[in-house]
This record gives sequence, C-alpha cells and structure tokens, in this order.
Amino acid sequence: MKFTDPITVQMRKVNNSVVVAGTQLTGEGRIRRDYFDSFQDECVVVADGVSDALHGDVAAKLAGETALWGYKHIRQRPFYWADKRLLLRRIFRSSNLTVWQKRREKGFETGLTTTLAVIIVGGQKFWAGTAGDIRILLYRESLIDILTPTDVDPNGKLTRALGLKRLGLIPHVVVEKMLPRDIVLVATSGVVDYLDEEQLRVTFEVVGDTQESIANAVVHLLRTAEENGSRGSLTACILKRIRREP
Repeated sequence: MKFTDPITVQMRKVNNSVVVAGTQLTGEGRIRRDYFDSFQDECVVVADGVSDALHGDVAAKLAGETALWGYKHIRQRPFYWADKRLLLRRIFRSSNLTVWQKRREKGFETGLTTTLAVIIVGGQKFWAGTAGDIRILLYRESLIDILTPTDVDPNGKLTRALGLKRLGLIPHVVVEKMLPRDIVLVATSGVVDYLDEEQLRVTFEVVGDTQESIANAVVHLLRTAEENGSRGSLTACILKRIRREP
C-alpha cells in the first residue's frame, strides 16, 4: 500500500487584495529538495535544489533563506526600493554568493547548486526574478503566458543557477500588472513539466477568492502532476488578486 505524502499549505493575504497559497509535496524521495517561504504580505520565494548535486536540499534552503533575508534588509535602502529590478538583482547576487561560499566548508566541496524564483508584490503590479527552470505563469482572461524563460540547454542541463560560479549571475526579471482575477503561478519544473495547458486552465477557471479554494487548487495541481508521472519533491504557489469589497 502506498501512503500519501503529507502536504504543507501556507496561506497569506497580500496587500488586502491578493491571496497567496503555497504547497509542497515530498513525493517518493527521502529528501525534500524544494524550498518555499514568504515574508509578510510582500515577498514569495521558491528554490529547487539540483537533484544530481549531493546537497541540493541544503542549497535550496540556504538560497531561499538568504533571499528573504536580503529582501528584508536591502529594501530598506531607498535606492533599491525605488527600483525593484535592481532590488531583485541584488537579492540574487547575495543569495548566489552565500551558496557559493558554502562550498568552502568541509563536506560541501563537491558543490551546491539550486534554482531560485522571487516575487515581490506591489499594489498594482508585481516584479519577478528567476534563475534556472522554475516557471512563473500568468493567467488572465482564459489565457496563460509563461513570463520567464528556462535556463536549460538541449541536453537538459542547467545553464544558469545559484552556486555554479561566484560572480556574474544575472536573473531574468519581469514586471507585470496584476489585475483583478489575475492568477500567478510559480512552480518547480517537476510540477509544470507534467501539466498541460488545458489542465492548468481548467484548474485556474474554478479557483475561487478564498484562501481555502486557492490552496485546494494548488494541491490539485501537485496531485495531478504526480498522477502524470512526476516524482520527487514538488512545490507550487498561487497568487490571485481578488476584487476589493466596496
């Protein structure tokens, strides 16, 4: 008999008009290599440790925690707060250096590598940065747009990720309006690669405006990806802007 893996759901209202729900599923692997967390109602972070690295779980946790720490402190500088693109690039730079430096410690000489996605939510729009193969999708009026490219070569090898080199990591950064009823999905490759566009659209179309409904939608996406053959750790997060009550 196969026992279902436990799922942890985090839900938080953002800016009084955006609801956030993030979910993780351990899968068949013994080690959870994905990381998900958020800071208050402003910043969402997802990291995915590279599976062929010995310490992918350590890399993902270290990058995610550093990204949140960086947001909390770097945003206090007016120069960066005025330009969220620069803020994201600085967050990625700090996170990458932290992962790279960890390799100098005993037991980690073989390397640490992880992908990373960071979303900063504002009153009318959001800023998103990625390095690696974590996907960020926007659902608006029945259309689904993939906002960020994947850093993967034809052989499936990552061409951009944290920990590969000390300096020079530049994330993909996008800025988008977030209109009422818009849905943003940030998910690891183990989720998106095992869902087709119709499965995503059907799920998004029935998502309600409550935290419970959005959390259930995230769980459904992870379970569907698992049923379609995905294995290992899976992580996804949905942000939905709801209409303000008059």
